[in-house]
Amino acid sequence: MDRNSWLKALNKLLTLVQHVVVLGGFFLAALLLGFTIKSEWQPFLAVFLASLLMIIGVVVHEGGHYLGARCCGMPVLQARIAAVEVQVLRRGLRLRWSPQLKRNRLGGYVMAASNLQRPLRRQWMLMALGGPLLNLLVAGMALALGLYWQGVPGALALAFAIINLVLGVGNLLPAWQVLPSDGMLALGWYLHRDDQRPELAQARLLALTVAGVPSAQLPARDLDLLAQGAMPGPLVAFGYRLNARQDQGDWSGVLQMEQELDQLLAARAGELTGMSGLIELLRGELGFSRAYLQRDAGLLKGLSMSADVDWFTPWLRPRCQALAAILAGDHRQGEAYVQQALQAADNCVVRSQGRSEALLAAHLRALAQP
Repeated sequence: MDRNSWLKALNKLLTLVQHVVVLGGFFLAALLLGFTIKSEWQPFLAVFLASLLMIIGVVVHEGGHYLGARCCGMPVLQARIAAVEVQVLRRGLRLRWSPQLKRNRLGGYVMAASNLQRPLRRQWMLMALGGPLLNLLVAGMALALGLYWQGVPGALALAFAIINLVLGVGNLLPAWQVLPSDGMLALGWYLHRDDQRPELAQARLLALTVAGVPSAQLPARDLDLLAQGAMPGPLVAFGYRLNARQDQGDWSGVLQMEQELDQLLAARAGELTGMSGLIELLRGELGFSRAYLQRDAGLLKGLSMSADVDWFTPWLRPRCQALAAILAGDHRQGEAYVQQALQAADNCVVRSQGRSEALLAAHLRALAQP
């Protein structure tokens, strides 16, 4: 057996152990509650309460990742708890109901950007370990309460201790399914030594844009690495270059990128699963740019903007509405839409977005000048 085959077999084994640990803990918690609850609805209530405790355990887990990131000064961009998506803003939060695939309905994640003032290794290790470590801490506290309390409250506390214990231990196992487990991430970052590794190009670019670096000033080397990598890297790199030309007012240059996007999508047709939202966003920006250059609001009517586009880029729709209003001669309404786009972009954790939208607002206001 060669090394790759051995590693695949080990990963399958660890993944199986992970599933057994988590599912075993869930059923053990439900069994404990079932023995304690005295009701004709006992089986239903036991499973329902165990499921509820599992969701709360996931909240604890993702909260640990969030705390780990913030302890290192890492900007948190968004998070998910089961079907609830949370977008972190500079002032407040945005929430939406967005169910996941059946196989991962109770899963979650926290998405953060690197802190440019610190080495990557320590901050990402702490973030990866924060989730399971908080689960284990809460498990210990719940165990103490469960041993102290009597009856149903004690059973609930013990069941919660079991849930947090299996979530903590299960996630520490270094396995890789669709995404790497926390244990796998922590191990990878423990072995990490070079912050300039090619595969970290997207992480470096994200950290720079979050810190406020304009797209036109991003490192060309990292953009090239991203463009040459696997999807969605090439689309993200395309978006950075598109944004740079928009900021500079190079509208004819933007339109030349329409054919480039078509060629990219054709060349990578087999890698576009799950990319529809990003593609729709890029086509929306290209459509806005064409409408601006040709002074034709009719081009905006054919743009498709899904709920995902509004969720991830809440400034695009009002910006398009501003352009349509200004071209129609309604400058007052156009300015109201411009302000709406500016407020949405300024509240984004990605600081470069606010600056970019301010430049685009200046281009729109120039159209309203006599």
